[in-house]
Amino acid sequence: RTRARAALAAEAAGLMAAALASVCAHLSERTQFGRKLATFQALRHRLAEAQVRTNGAYWMAMKAAATLDPADAALAAWHAQESATTTVYDFHQFLGAMGMTLEHPLHFWTYRLKALIGELGGRGASAAAAADALWG
Repeated sequence: RTRARAALAAEAAGLMAAALASVCAHLSERTQFGRKLATFQALRHRLAEAQVRTNGAYWMAMKAAATLDPADAALAAWHAQESATTTVYDFHQFLGAMGMTLEHPLHFWTYRLKALIGELGGRGASAAAAADALWG
């Protein structure tokens, strides 16, 4: 279970990183109101939050893989599942309907992240496993 949780966190972190890079590239190219979308402060703040969540998931997954501690793995899985839920929503907001079409690969990352969010009992089970491992 510990290895599965660490692997889940690592895969989710990689998927979020790929989706974030793709969304950032799109926002840097797309123009609205005579400006690139990436120049709008509200979008930049949400992109920064997505980057922090993605980096956090990555480093927690790496720690879980290195230590193979059940608490680290459960926390990494829970954080990755929570972060994926938030970031996927934001990414689709940024791309509008294009994120669910075949024009943009976001739908591939979304479907896989949605599957990972429900793996190993979902976010609730990961949170409960983390609490049990930390506090008994």
